[in-house]
Amino acid sequence: MTSLPSGPFTLDAFHDAPRAEVVDLLLACAAVPRWAEEIADARPFADTGALVTAARVAARPWTDDEVLAALARHPRLGERPSGDDAESAMSRREQAALGVPDEASDAPEGASPAVASVATVAEQLSDGNRRYEERFGHVFLLRAAGRSADEVLAILDRRLQNTPDVELRAAAANLREIAVLRLAELVGAPSHVTTHVLDAASGRPAAGVGVVLEALRAEAGGGHAGRGSGCWHGVATATTDDDGRVRDLGPAALHPGTYRVRFATGDWFAARDVDTFYPEVVVVFRVGAPDEPGAGHYHVPLLLSPFAYSTYRGS
Repeated sequence: MTSLPSGPFTLDAFHDAPRAEVVDLLLACAAVPRWAEEIADARPFADTGALVTAARVAARPWTDDEVLAALARHPRLGERPSGDDAESAMSRREQAALGVPDEASDAPEGASPAVASVATVAEQLSDGNRRYEERFGHVFLLRAAGRSADEVLAILDRRLQNTPDVELRAAAANLREIAVLRLAELVGAPSHVTTHVLDAASGRPAAGVGVVLEALRAEAGGGHAGRGSGCWHGVATATTDDDGRVRDLGPAALHPGTYRVRFATGDWFAARDVDTFYPEVVVVFRVGAPDEPGAGHYHVPLLLSPFAYSTYRGS
């Protein structure tokens, strides 16, 4: 038996580590002992994708008591923990985009707009957390990674309108998502979505194509206008490599929902002095729940020419 390192580690290390260490690691992802023990006892896994899928499936459903006990261990959004344990470190990384320092305070008189803005965000989160806890009796939980402070505040305001039963389900869904994303990060799981762009005219890979992955969300305003009442929000950006591939496009585990990949084909053709009918190619697709048929890795290739393109779900 070998011990797990403090940072990201290989799947072999996860398999070889003592059970107690693996359970402790999983509890840092989500403080649900039954879930942590089930995943630890299911080792070994064929690959990191199988581990992530098993973790997500085992978390559906958690009981209300399990969710409430796990919520009791989570820090409030905007109050980044200072501990040196794995759970605190992951929480700090997830909340980094909110722009709230570890020790937020009121902005001094005459402070710059940026400093004043940070203080305002901290105050709004503190007030929102207080109102939420008074209404529901537990901390407000949301996957903060990749979300701006404005988006988090808008979601908080919307969820304050939920009934207690509906809100507990929303908190449980976010708890599951955070747990799976944390585990995927620790074991270095590959991106849930990848792509490969081929230039059909030359028969060669299309290197240097800009790629953006976006998610359709109904919770908050901002972003690109989407279908119905939803809005598109950025998840990841990348550029195809010399083989025309993007192997790292966002996290290893995406929440079920509607996504799109935007390819900057107009810029790519313009750089080669080639006219094209398509300034941009957009592929919209659905990521299913892990227990749905066909769920798993999503590979979205693009076969490209100046006046035509095709796409499909690859492997």
